[in-house]
Amino acid sequence: MNNKHLTFEERSIIEDLLNKGEKIHKIAQKLGRPDSSIAREIQRNRFICNTATREKCYYQFRSAACPVVNLCGRGKCRRMSCSDCDDYCNDKCPEYKPYLCPKLTKSPFVCNGCKEHPCRIGTFSARYRYQARRAQIVYEDKLRESRDGISLSAEEMERLDNLVSPLLLKGQSIRTIYANHKDELPCSASTLYAYVDRCYLTARNIDMPRKVRFKPRYSHGKRPKSFQEFVFKRTYEDFQKFIADKPDLNIWELDTVIGAVGGYSFMTMLHRKSGFMIIYLLKEHSQVAVIDAINDICDKLGIELFQKLFQVILADRGTEFGNPYAIECDRYGEIKTKLFYCDPYCSWQKGMLERNHEFIRQVLPKGKSFNDLSQSDIHLLMNHINNYPRESLNNVSPYDLAKLLLGDDFLQALGSDKIAPDNVILKPWLLRKPNNL
Repeated sequence: MNNKHLTFEERSIIEDLLNKGEKIHKIAQKLGRPDSSIAREIQRNRFICNTATREKCYYQFRSAACPVVNLCGRGKCRRMSCSDCDDYCNDKCPEYKPYLCPKLTKSPFVCNGCKEHPCRIGTFSARYRYQARRAQIVYEDKLRESRDGISLSAEEMERLDNLVSPLLLKGQSIRTIYANHKDELPCSASTLYAYVDRCYLTARNIDMPRKVRFKPRYSHGKRPKSFQEFVFKRTYEDFQKFIADKPDLNIWELDTVIGAVGGYSFMTMLHRKSGFMIIYLLKEHSQVAVIDAINDICDKLGIELFQKLFQVILADRGTEFGNPYAIECDRYGEIKTKLFYCDPYCSWQKGMLERNHEFIRQVLPKGKSFNDLSQSDIHLLMNHINNYPRESLNNVSPYDLAKLLLGDDFLQALGSDKIAPDNVILKPWLLRKPNNL
């Protein structure tokens, strides 16, 4: 087994034995591997569960007192140390360091199989776990990345160019060149096409008469990590299983709406049962902006109300939603919702929200910039859309249903107001500035 990569079956055995509380040495003996190989595998592929409600500062577990006091600036504060105050210690203290369970710094480096009370419920320290399937996905990703680019040496590349480019410049095709010089070429015909397309050789695409007549293939943006890692146990199939026997769940669909390219965008969320839509203005189309917007909603409602009303979120696989751990947890690490992803190119799986976007486009046509809008403009747009009665809701407005299903506290926290049906406006002049009339 020496010098061979771990297989998925071996990783499954590692996970199973860790869950049973076995030591790394025993796992290594079972697999016939060195202890160090198993230890590196676990440390390399462990991941944080984010189940700690509020990670305590390490000063609370040391004999030395915390040197920071009176961060809040209140003269009446009688705390001997700011480490006793979660709000200021976790969020604002420059000396804050999260407490890490000592068992995570030595074998077995993860919480699998741990029976100790604090780690088990995640009260003080973040939890780390090892999962075989996730580790295999990360391994396969790294394997693909290691094979990207040119695998030939500079001398081999020069010999390849000297052989192939003159023949291409004579009008010969790559297939013909490959057939006549197969034994001399260190790569396949498809690799030759890729080298020419990426301008690695002297000859270019323009030197191949048929190539320039073909429509260029669309290339999707390369993700830094495989999205499979993020959607592990969060697929649409997992979503359907999760909600199958839970008819009372509050389910929200999550998406973004693009304005002009490179400008502001919207984050939208729709409550399936009521059709109520939340719209947030994003100054940049990024993960950070989406996470901040969702955390802002959580801050307005409070963590307990958010957990009750936002039990499940269904999003597409856009890169702006590529950090499920941050979306599922609040600023302090407390789990606030459960996130799932649609299948690739299956926007119909969150069709209610996609349909609702048409109301936005009635006011803000596709391609129009959102840069001159403010969040107060978005609240106005949101109120008019949510007060528009729908035939699909038995001619009741989403606002009225949300008042019944989600409550007045929810509507007040988001600044939602009642608008009479006859006063609803879904035309571009709703948001037109006075000087533009």
